[in-house]
Amino acid sequence: MRILIAEDELLERKAMKKFIQDNFRDMEVVGEAVNGRKAIELAKEMEPDVIFMDIKMPGINGLEAIEKIHSMRPKTKFILVSAYDTFEYAKQAMQFGIKDYILKPGKKEEIITALFRLKKEVLNEAKMEEEKRQSEQLLKESFIRKLMKQPLVEDAFELKKQLYPQMKSGYFFVVTSVNLLEEKMIVEIIGKHVLDSFIVFKENDVVTVGVFVNGSVIKADQLLIARKLQIELGDDVFIGIGHIADSLENFPLSYREAYAANFQLKNEKKSNYGFPQKDVNHHQDIVSKIVQEIEKGKRDNAIAIFKENEPQLTMVDKENLYIDIQTMLVKKNLSITTGSISTLQSNDDWAIYMNVCCNKVNEYYESKQSMTIAKEYIMTHYGESISLEDIAELVNLSPNYFSNLFKEEFGETYIEFLTKIRMEQAKELIGKNTYSLKEISFMVGYKDPNYFSRVFKRYFHTSPKHFQDSIFEK
Repeated sequence: MRILIAEDELLERKAMKKFIQDNFRDMEVVGEAVNGRKAIELAKEMEPDVIFMDIKMPGINGLEAIEKIHSMRPKTKFILVSAYDTFEYAKQAMQFGIKDYILKPGKKEEIITALFRLKKEVLNEAKMEEEKRQSEQLLKESFIRKLMKQPLVEDAFELKKQLYPQMKSGYFFVVTSVNLLEEKMIVEIIGKHVLDSFIVFKENDVVTVGVFVNGSVIKADQLLIARKLQIELGDDVFIGIGHIADSLENFPLSYREAYAANFQLKNEKKSNYGFPQKDVNHHQDIVSKIVQEIEKGKRDNAIAIFKENEPQLTMVDKENLYIDIQTMLVKKNLSITTGSISTLQSNDDWAIYMNVCCNKVNEYYESKQSMTIAKEYIMTHYGESISLEDIAELVNLSPNYFSNLFKEEFGETYIEFLTKIRMEQAKELIGKNTYSLKEISFMVGYKDPNYFSRVFKRYFHTSPKHFQDSIFEK
């Protein structure tokens, strides 16, 4: 714990310093002030945890000094020392949260008790501050990970509100080097040159930097920052820059541009920093065409386009292809059991992967067609006794799989859908006043009129009889 002694009496000051040095190994007297003005200067310079403050000093007195220090460093603790036992001093001190008031000459027990109590407070506050810092760091790491993936998940927007509510735009840097510095050093260097908020995420030998801008930023600003970073980080550093994202949805694109730019810079070795070259857009077109063919279920077309263009596709392009395919599948609630892109080493690996994806997509479209057939059958045969098993057998699916698909497609279960159709038909038939309620019950698929009545009442909150009466009373 760091301690400052503010006392105009030399002997008192030296005695207090010696007492602390002799009795507290984990406490250090970092400064001595002969008056209030000097105490303010040393508090700013030395950042003590605790200040012993004499009240009566020449010039700025102790209470005035406490007020100024408190405004600069509100977490600093104070122990008032005075030869005067007055309530007025104590009352003024209380507004700054000061609870220790030692009368000269201070008793050893009082000083020891005060220091131990404040040491406990300082340690507890430091622990809470560290926990808060770690929690915020985890949130930031989660946020930047989400911004690196396409599509954005919903909670990315919630994290943005929580961490950077004023953010208007932003962009990515991707930094690589043979001898990359420790993350802490990188953060310090970036902090000197990036004036906006930023998050640094280091994984293996790649450092990703997300920059979040409250005001405005232009391309020239990005290049200048990258140049300064490259000069300070070293000649073996490559810094890819992503274009400015004017909305959160565009951050994944900025990341991919920065990643692609970094890859190009390392390959060409013409410059150590810069934006992606224009041919990236051409490569992205190829990637998009392959994904479109897979989304149509056309495996031969997708594989042919891939093999034709594979020699010019970089690892970044292939990573983007893999991400885009996975994104498309996720949107259709489809999943492919593959480890990761690292398992796709050869053209044959990619062909097998695309074939599996196309099979999944085709199954998806067949399921969609099956649901249309099932719906039309229910609309036509609602008056018959048709079970879930009957409909599932009709479209060659297991009852459980059919049930899940039906709910996913129409937003309601098979029974809910069938009941809705039957109740709407019953309501229409009652309105025509052509058939008895018993006949209507049989016509819409219920062999038990009492059960039909209960279902009708539960659905429309009135019995069939009351509903019928209410129509013809009008």
